[in-house]
Amino acid sequence: MWHACGPYTVEKFLEEKGPRAHELFQRFVDRIRKCGPVTTAPPKTRIAFMVRVRFAGVSTISERGMTIGFALRRPLKHTRIQKVVMFNPRWYGHYVRIKSPEELDGELLGWLCEAYKVGEQKP
Repeated sequence: MWHACGPYTVEKFLEEKGPRAHELFQRFVDRIRKCGPVTTAPPKTRIAFMVRVRFAGVSTISERGMTIGFALRRPLKHTRIQKVVMFNPRWYGHYVRIKSPEELDGELLGWLCEAYKVGEQKP
């Protein structure tokens, strides 16, 4: 998979972002960690979350909200899903726009935990 190497950090990604953006990001991290232990991988323009491979991430964030993505083995059709990209027949990227902390709910947690299992790459 393509990536960018460099001195990138979560702090740098969130630098100059406002308090609402920080709150949304932290709540997202809290949700991800409910699925199991994760590693953050901050490339240049986003924050990826990894188990064995990356399975979720935050691509954009501002005071107005954030765009998150996660991988599933199946395409998910739901009104909350803005876009689905098939990377291969068993790897679908899903993108969701989060505008409020309330949208980081149990339904999203279920999808993230399913994505976590994809990231574990267990047979």
